Amino acid sequence: MWRWASAVPRLGPVDARAGVALLFFFFHMRLWTLLTALAGIAFFGILERFGLTLPVFVRLMKREIAGPVVWPENPTKPVWRFYREY
Repeated sequence: MWRWASAVPRLGPVDARAGVALLFFFFHMRLWTLLTALAGIAFFGILERFGLTLPVFVRLMKREIAGPVVWPENPTKPVWRFYREY
């Protein structure tokens, strides 16, 4: 019974988290909410195609925004701190 407890919920071939966009559309039926819901389903479909989940995608984007780690040229030389260490 507990075998699939940590699995991502699915509604057919689509991640169930895409259903949140559909729920938004069902509560406010307008063209722009339909397009938003379809874009959300397409977004989750693309993530599914690349084998990513939403938390993994958010971490990937945070890493891309932050940029690469810049290490000091000489690791034995201490890095200057701009605060006082007590």
